[in-house]
Amino acid sequence: MPEPDSKEPLNIYSKNGTVITVRSPIRNKILTLLAEEGPVSFSRIMEYTGLSKSTVSGYVCSLEMRELISVVPDPRDARKKTYVITASLIGDITPSTQNGTSDFRELIRQAYAKYDKIDYKEILPHIIKVALGEAGINIDPVIMRGGEILGQAVAVYLVADTLEKTLANITEFWKHYGFGEVKVRSADPLQIEVYHCYECMIMPKESGKNCAISCGMLKAIFSAFYNEKINVTEIQCMTEGYDCCCIEIIRPER
Repeated sequence: MPEPDSKEPLNIYSKNGTVITVRSPIRNKILTLLAEEGPVSFSRIMEYTGLSKSTVSGYVCSLEMRELISVVPDPRDARKKTYVITASLIGDITPSTQNGTSDFRELIRQAYAKYDKIDYKEILPHIIKVALGEAGINIDPVIMRGGEILGQAVAVYLVADTLEKTLANITEFWKHYGFGEVKVRSADPLQIEVYHCYECMIMPKESGKNCAISCGMLKAIFSAFYNEKINVTEIQCMTEGYDCCCIEIIRPER
């Protein structure tokens, strides 16, 4: 099955210390589905991709051969099989014409004057991320995983017996450590706003969503609170022109 041309993003996966690249949009779409919903049935893959049985079979077989996915028994019916992802997405490379912006460089020069709590050491992650972006390299999955590690470490201190107390603890933690000012936008679905977001406030406009650390932390904290794996999605970011970032907490459908 031929690969598309080089204008497609090249996703980078890691498994047991081995780096595996995938450029095919359909293969990447299947891997994303499994990462978000797995274990997943063959029929669900067909539904998600909109492709025929024979076409999906070809893509699934190629992913199995590259050991990116594996077959496991359906947890609800051992006679049926489902598919799970067996590698971790660590980033992607996309042909980029981004050269950075003069505004961003001016913000770097004026960091001391513009932001009371930021010095050059604190904005090094932002500078590195912009430099990678100029090269077309996105490592948000790794950054988000770092946020998950931090979230797992502090969840024992932040998770309380009620949602209200847990949110209050998160709000205090974000404020105390300079991550931003947290407010609850909606309880159902649970949406959390972050004002003065540390990850975003100095990033160039139109640089995409940037709250990978916050997303990872909230994913870990609320997975601990609900005692089940949850997902998060950043529905808006300050870099898109909003006055705050907003992250939605997504529990599995029951």
